[in-house]
Parts: sequence; C-alpha cells; structure tokens
Amino acid sequence: MLPLLLLVVACGGNVKRVADVSLIAHAGGMVAGDIMTNSVEALYAARDNGYKYIELDLSYTADSFIVAVHDWESYNRAVGLGANGDVAPLLADFCFLGLPGGYTPLLSHKINDFFQEHDSLYLVTDKISDPDVLDRAFPGLRSRMVVEAFSYDHYVELKRRGYAYVTYSCLADDIASATLKHVVFHWLFPGPKIDKLALHTSAFDYSYLKFLMAVADFEISLFTINRMEDIPEMAREGLRFIYTDSLRPSDMK
Repeated sequence: MLPLLLLVVACGGNVKRVADVSLIAHAGGMVAGDIMTNSVEALYAARDNGYKYIELDLSYTADSFIVAVHDWESYNRAVGLGANGDVAPLLADFCFLGLPGGYTPLLSHKINDFFQEHDSLYLVTDKISDPDVLDRAFPGLRSRMVVEAFSYDHYVELKRRGYAYVTYSCLADDIASATLKHVVFHWLFPGPKIDKLALHTSAFDYSYLKFLMAVADFEISLFTINRMEDIPEMAREGLRFIYTDSLRPSDMK
C-alpha cells in the first residue's frame, strides 16, 4: 500500500529538469595524473583547469584539528602506518608525514585562505557537516560553500544560516526517514523539505531510491563520474552537480 500511496500523492508534480550541470573537482581534482590527493597542489590545478567548484574531504586529527584527508585508514596505509587502521594521527605527525606522493597537506586555515583569495570559487565539503564546526573553520565562506549534510538537523540549520547550497547525503544514517517525511509527505511534517540529494552511482541499484527518484523532484549531485556515458539514466532529469576526478569544465561545452 505504501508505494501505491506514495505514487498517488507524488506524481502530481512535474519532474524538474536542470540544464545547468556543473563539475566538482573530486577531492581536489587530478594533479600530475594523481587523484584524490586533497592537497594544496590539487587546489591550484583545479583552479587552473577552470573548475568553479572544488570538493575536499574534511577529517579530524587526533587532537581535533580539521585537515583534508579522505579517510585515515587509507592514509595510514599509504604512509606506511597500516597497523594504525583508521586511527587519526596528531596534527604535528600529519604535517611531518605529509601526503602520499609528496603533496602538501591542507589544514583548515589554508583551505580558508585559498577560497578567500579566490572569490569566484566554491568550497564543496564532505564528511563534516556540523554548522558550528564549518562556521569556525571557514568564516565568511557561507555564500560560497556547497555542503553535503549528514543529518536532518544539520541540513535544516545549514539552510537556515544561508549556506549557498545544501544537499542531503545518501550516506546519512536517516536518509530513508528524512526523505519520506520531508520530501514525499513534507506538508504533514514540520521542517523544510529535502529537495537536493548527493548520490553515488550505485544508489540507483536500490529499489527505494529508484522509486523516490521516479515519483519526486530532486536536484542531484552525483559521485563519482569520469565518463559522461556512466551517468545513470534515472539521474539525468535533475542533475545539477557531477563529482569527477578527470572530466574538465571544457568537456561540458
């Protein structure tokens, strides 16, 4: 009965088509043939390659400093500390070890400085979505930040504070209840509806999200795409952002 009811109440709206698709340089983008470095060098390469949106993975060190690293387990393996598993190092140790490949680490103040100096570029964040944390780490950047939210409370507060673009992560623990309550039945529940989703291409293998995509309006941020032909057909209707390692803005013209 639930799928039928959802279909009845949701199919009245027109499916939104978004013609303006922008590329996001994933984890800083490609630099010297390397991907996902989250490095200073990647930031400047992304700028020089014409990206307007640059994503960085934000992680905490053991002493609670924010740095750009995809995850500590893969980092530790890459720097010869695989026995540490996913345990974060202290900031001093992270700075001493540096990034794999000899790239320069990004601390939050370096990230903030870069985007303050380049006022036409947007910082796209992953992993951390706490509004208080982001406000402290990146003061003055709200109007040029694309934030992937990992809880409904974060989503609501980020929108309230005026962050430029807030999208809901398919990796959030409450993605099912949040989308059902605040997208399909949003008029029955308090709080703003969720109209933007960040999805991995594998999400379209799951019947739940396939169904929601079929009956409700979403703008989609899709990760990670390196060939346009790899975009799932179902995602094309509302596609707004593509996270990519190797596609360039010139490829979209």
